[in-house]
Amino acid sequence: MLSFLIFFGAIGALLYVFVRLFRSRVQRRMDSLEMPAELVAAQHAARATAALPGRAGVAPAAASPIPAPRPQAAPHFMLIYEVGPDFMQRRAEFRDEHLALAWKAAEAGELMLAGALEESAGQAFLLFRGSREAALRFAAADPYVKNGLVKSFRVRQWLTTVGAGAAQPTRPGGAAPQR
Repeated sequence: MLSFLIFFGAIGALLYVFVRLFRSRVQRRMDSLEMPAELVAAQHAARATAALPGRAGVAPAAASPIPAPRPQAAPHFMLIYEVGPDFMQRRAEFRDEHLALAWKAAEAGELMLAGALEESAGQAFLLFRGSREAALRFAAADPYVKNGLVKSFRVRQWLTTVGAGAAQPTRPGGAAPQR
């Protein structure tokens, strides 16, 4: 019977050491991650609430975190193509390469939307997020540009003010929206 107790006591001690070691390694890893400000504020509020006697899991009104101001979204840039008169006849030859480049830029988070208007007015529009340079790099690599299907192009910053991804969100009266 004594050996049985010693055996389970040793297992219990090993488990205790393992759990303590594992918890500290996980905590160090979590501390090294860069997390959004809203999540950090929520974690601090949860820890503060748990420390209050008899209030585990219930945040008092005075201790509720004030949401950190949300950083502005990245600016938007419109790449505008002026296409040549033979664009529709010649584009099939280069379309797969153009679409592959566009999807690569979209997957990298630079290109948000691209396309032409329903009835082509001789233009195509590509909306980029982040930098003017991303749009210029795309145009320089685009087979439509390199093979003369695009007569000219220009990049203009689009000052977005309404919507979830707006770079400069603005409400009526000039106020920034509450987030």
